[in-house]
Amino acid sequence: MTCLFLLCSCTENSLPQDDLGSFYTAKDTGQDLLAMLEYPKVEGFVFEIEEPYVVLAGLTREITVQNPDPGEPLPHVSVSVFDMAQTLLAETESDDSGAYVLAFHLSNPHVDGYVEARKEGFLTVRQFDRPISESWTNMRLRLVKEDSLLSLSFAVLQQDEALGYVQGSIYDKFSEQPVAGVRIVASSGEVAYLSDSLSLPDKNLHETQSRGVFFVANCNPGPLTIQAFIGSDKIMERSVLTWPGRVITQVGLPIVQGEKP
Repeated sequence: MTCLFLLCSCTENSLPQDDLGSFYTAKDTGQDLLAMLEYPKVEGFVFEIEEPYVVLAGLTREITVQNPDPGEPLPHVSVSVFDMAQTLLAETESDDSGAYVLAFHLSNPHVDGYVEARKEGFLTVRQFDRPISESWTNMRLRLVKEDSLLSLSFAVLQQDEALGYVQGSIYDKFSEQPVAGVRIVASSGEVAYLSDSLSLPDKNLHETQSRGVFFVANCNPGPLTIQAFIGSDKIMERSVLTWPGRVITQVGLPIVQGEKP
């Protein structure tokens, strides 16, 4: 199989039950405020937080041929959150089991941005999915090694390392199941879709197949607008950033089926 397993991480962020635990936070303002959040089992994390705040937590994993899903736990991955101006908002490192927790303040509850996962010897992933203003406590960040056979999609799409590259997936916001039959339009670059028959990117396809995966190859580095259509109806629009140098912009488009933006 190819590195396309990495693409599916956007649609597979619901962790098995044994990966989840309970996490408690409190705000010392004279009021006994207790917030309980589910997150991967990590001991000793306590935050004093004031609204508006965001908690992002999950697991970092390595996608391998032997274990493509969910992947092997990958410890000591640098995990950072940036806004769209590429200003660092928070950073941490996953622990020995690959678990991480980020809690940070947002002065503007409508700010958007991305989560970066970075480790030496692996392709850097910058994930745009649900708005970073939404707490998300079961986020998986999955990486592949730079020299892995799983990075074959770069060759198939004839990716120019001086240009940007997107791997994305369309999924139902509530069930987190992939959505087929969605056409992608990007403001630059070449759109392709993951083929059911070959499990490879195919520029001759015109919509997402059963796994809901799409690609945008050789797009201009910088801002990129991605639109999703079912028939003639636009169901989703997302602004992301892309970078040169084999950085993967990973995009999840959670849609509410039957609803227009």
